[in-house]
Amino acid sequence: MGYRKIKENNKTVWHYFKIYFLSLFLSLSVFAVGSFFKPQFSCANSATCKSDLLVNVDNNAVGVFQGRKVNPPKVDLAMVTAATSVLGVHVSNDKKHIYVDLSTQTLYAYEGNTQIMQALISSGKWGRTPTGNFNIWQKLPVTRMAGGSGADAYDLPNVQWVMYFHNDFGFHTAYWHNNFGYPMSHGCVNMRLVDARKLFAWADGPAGNQKGTAVSVCDQFKRPGTCVQNNPITPAP
Repeated sequence: MGYRKIKENNKTVWHYFKIYFLSLFLSLSVFAVGSFFKPQFSCANSATCKSDLLVNVDNNAVGVFQGRKVNPPKVDLAMVTAATSVLGVHVSNDKKHIYVDLSTQTLYAYEGNTQIMQALISSGKWGRTPTGNFNIWQKLPVTRMAGGSGADAYDLPNVQWVMYFHNDFGFHTAYWHNNFGYPMSHGCVNMRLVDARKLFAWADGPAGNQKGTAVSVCDQFKRPGTCVQNNPITPAP
């Protein structure tokens, strides 16, 4: 009788061990699958992930977008730099915040609760624009961007008024299309020249211990404080 009871107890213990290890295995499997399918946002411009974070002007180059040649605008770096230093001056003490509504392909700029700007944009079509809350970490008056592969490859010199908010995802001009209001990018936020220049002049980059202007990319946006984000990413501190 005692032997039988011990045997039954051993079977019970082994039964719980099996349940524990099965649960652990399932949890790890779900985590691994979720991590595998979770969108990665390491780089927007894959061919120039590092080099496009520098000021770059090439007035003799021809751009390529979607298999066709495009003529970039001629850029006078001295004039652009001078204009940047004047336009960048601001006196408002209200906190600045840029919101991007992916559902309507619209950008909003606020100082406090006051809307300063509204403009149509083109977000990611061949690569998703990451949703989340960021800060502008670098501003460049002009640079070169390249990436994609095959029929989606692009190489675009003299991209102006660039402001990066997550890795090399950022706001910038798009002279190679005029389809604003619809997704047209590889992950960045395309803007018309006049809008990108205005936003560049108004927004702040980091200074000392102060972060750059806040940026929220939303699946849907209604007003400051109401930004719906599905699966937002968390930027590194």
